[in-house]
Amino acid sequence: MIGDMEKQKINLIFMGGFTFPEGMAGTKRIKHAIDALQLMPDVLIQVVLLRQLSVENKGSGIYKGISYHTIMPGLTRNGFMVLFPLLYMKTFFYLRKCRLKSAVNIIYHYGPVSHENLIPLILAKIMGYKIVFDIVEDYNVIVTTSKSLFFKLRNLGIQQFLLVMKQIASGLIIISSYLEAAYKNSLSKNIKIHYRPISIDMAKFQDNQRPNIKNKSEITLFYAGSFGRKDGVLDLIDAFDGLAAKRDNVCLVLTGRGTEASMSEFFSRVERSPFKDRIDYKGYLDEDTYYDVLHCVDIHCMTRIDLDYAHAGFPFKLGEYLATGKPVIASRVSDIERFIEHGKSAMIVKPGNCKDIEAAAAFLIDNPEKALQIGAQGRAAAFSNFDHKIQGEKLFQFLKRL
Repeated sequence: MIGDMEKQKINLIFMGGFTFPEGMAGTKRIKHAIDALQLMPDVLIQVVLLRQLSVENKGSGIYKGISYHTIMPGLTRNGFMVLFPLLYMKTFFYLRKCRLKSAVNIIYHYGPVSHENLIPLILAKIMGYKIVFDIVEDYNVIVTTSKSLFFKLRNLGIQQFLLVMKQIASGLIIISSYLEAAYKNSLSKNIKIHYRPISIDMAKFQDNQRPNIKNKSEITLFYAGSFGRKDGVLDLIDAFDGLAAKRDNVCLVLTGRGTEASMSEFFSRVERSPFKDRIDYKGYLDEDTYYDVLHCVDIHCMTRIDLDYAHAGFPFKLGEYLATGKPVIASRVSDIERFIEHGKSAMIVKPGNCKDIEAAAAFLIDNPEKALQIGAQGRAAAFSNFDHKIQGEKLFQFLKRL
């Protein structure tokens, strides 16, 4: 009997609040899990999304051997309010078609229960799916990060659905110690918790010779990601202005995207900078271009402000920054000091403190040999803690225990 259970296939369906195959941190987290689990025996994988409007993605297709399907790819937020019964019905029939009698059927859901996915997830539970939620944020404090009325109402709804999530979950995957502590005492003993921090595909980060910034005529600070309040991008610009006033060879490159409000605030701040001609916002980059840029810049900046929300998450970009072997400036939030050490594998600064960021950047510029050492040790820390294949083996064992 035990032998039969060990040989049973896992039919794994990835769902939730991410775009696929192109996207930002959430998409990469899912892709890393998929890449690693593809290597495991008897695991069948596909991606099913309720809707996605990303211009970078088709509604359905095959990506690296993985089938992905969007139930209603052109459905807008406003359209959902009218067509949600049709969306729910189509999702029910599609999940029923995906279910395999000869396998353990598992939904790996990125994000919490919300008004959009509540009914489909309950129906999936009734159909016999085990549901695992990948939790990367504290939904009790997320409402403090935006002034948008829709955002606040949406996330207040998510808070109300947390009880439902705990009732239908077979397991939780969490990204930080903060979240592990927050959920540990409020879950049924039958719900297993798996700690999975940020991840890296180390194959994208070859250990090439890194140029010494001492020999460079122009030194580039770099930021990539979202542009929300928690991300501290405005603090980074303040730090850059202070640095640029004393050094005419320093520039700042940024990439990523945010909400309309956050981007408007960002562009206004750039316009006020006396050194705006040395600030280069590249917009959202496709994956290949992003990695090309990532390897060309000199100092990576992972800035966060001092919010509970920032401490609950774990900035995905940090792992990629470290993996380049370039020196990294990182705000002291979440589990960062669990994996890296100030002055040895990164420069760790107070969250939201532009003077700290400026001083850290100045230290790296003025001490190029030390900057090389910090970059090398940061890369080693990334490899030993965040490699997605090593994580995948542990994730596989967690899913088998369900």
